[in-house]
Amino acid sequence: MPADGITLGSPEQGTSERSEAKCGVILIGHGSTATALLEAAKMIVPGEGLAEVVALDAGAGRTPALQAQIRATIDELDQGRGILLISDLLGSSPCTCGLEGSSGRRVALVTGLNLAMLIKLGTADREVSPAELAQACADTGTRSVCVKVWDLKARQSSDCPS
Repeated sequence: MPADGITLGSPEQGTSERSEAKCGVILIGHGSTATALLEAAKMIVPGEGLAEVVALDAGAGRTPALQAQIRATIDELDQGRGILLISDLLGSSPCTCGLEGSSGRRVALVTGLNLAMLIKLGTADREVSPAELAQACADTGTRSVCVKVWDLKARQSSDCPS
């Protein structure tokens, strides 16, 4: 797992399991970032790949209402396989609320919520462990970050590494 992601639960919970239960997915972020990114991803990903993903917008941050909403959403989505929590910023109030709300559950956390992660999520097999799904999203999100600098005077650019 990358430095910005953690897995809660016992080690054997990170192993692959097959059943009809899907890993539940909750996006949580500041303001309305979770909903906005999910809606953008749904415009790109065909079909129902993101239909069961829930976005929770933290708005003003850590509140009893947000904590209750997180717990209720986890109760609704957890089919026994566990939950993948994708947060915009590690250590933030929304992230902390998500972790506290998932106490006692099998959960994997990925931070750095971005559109590439959600596109991957929309096409990924959700009948895997939360840790495996988290790793796939984190790997895709990491690969999508690039710095490219153009020097228009010299008509040159530096490319992102492959």
